Amino acid sequence: MAEKKIESIVDALKEIIDQNSPKHLTDEPYRVYAELIESGSADRKTAAALLHFLVSGMLDTADLSCEVEQLSGAIRRECSLNKKMADRLAIILNTLYSQDNKREWRCKDLKGLSQFMKEEFLYKWKGFAVWDEGNGTVDCHYEARIRLKPTETISEDKELVALLARNPFTPKEVIHDLFAKRLQEYLSYEFEEYCTEDDYYPPVVEDFGSNMEYALPEWSKENGFEFVSWEGDGDDGGYEPKFRKGWY
Repeated sequence: MAEKKIESIVDALKEIIDQNSPKHLTDEPYRVYAELIESGSADRKTAAALLHFLVSGMLDTADLSCEVEQLSGAIRRECSLNKKMADRLAIILNTLYSQDNKREWRCKDLKGLSQFMKEEFLYKWKGFAVWDEGNGTVDCHYEARIRLKPTETISEDKELVALLARNPFTPKEVIHDLFAKRLQEYLSYEFEEYCTEDDYYPPVVEDFGSNMEYALPEWSKENGFEFVSWEGDGDDGGYEPKFRKGWY
């Protein structure tokens, strides 16, 4: 297979780092290799040599900004590659880890978290549950618009810490989705419990607001937010009797 141009390989690697941070190359070397092959950005020989370099641990110790010839020599000694491939890797790495690129990556480090912390957390929740007493059902609906404010304690959230450890470049939208999903699950569970609590009397869905007044500040405190405000309302479709087919 013909060798791919060095520029296309550098561009592909930079795109991977831009999305996942520089540590992704050493954390997921086999995935990086697969992405280069699947995208057609690198030929197999160069991708395999890069994989060998990444798993060797050299990326954490080598001076990637030194002269290409010096870096190539270090790669030949540590990775046992021929001069042609070592020179090729040295040019790729030297170009990829330019001062401009490294400066850009430093600016992106935890930028998503910083942006998330500066903005209010806005979420529109839709709840649905069915009260069923055997002979009939009531469909229960509730919608609420919620405003919260992230606090410093959110940086201690275990799930968020793990997410940022995997990818320090995680954008604010992904962080928002993390807590939105958690809040959705919490309120949906509370609504389900409220609507199905009594087996004999259908719920007054509009009164779920009294539960929201307690549930939202409680959830906010436990998840690193300051409760700001909420507004919402509920309704039901009325009692729907069940019609059973008889035997003929």
